[in-house]
Amino acid sequence: MKKEHGQVTGIIWRGPADLAAYQQLRDYAEQHHLTVSAAAKELVIRALNDAKS
Repeated sequence: MKKEHGQVTGIIWRGPADLAAYQQLRDYAEQHHLTVSAAAKELVIRALNDAKS
């Protein structure tokens, strides 16, 4: 697998629950005109910032 510069981790989607979550992520990305990767990054950063509060 070829990694991009700065790529640290990947997410492996397995099983029905993971695939349902991926579908939600893909839908979110589409609605916000983002790539799935950019949407995942945005949501992780937002969740981590909210967890600090």
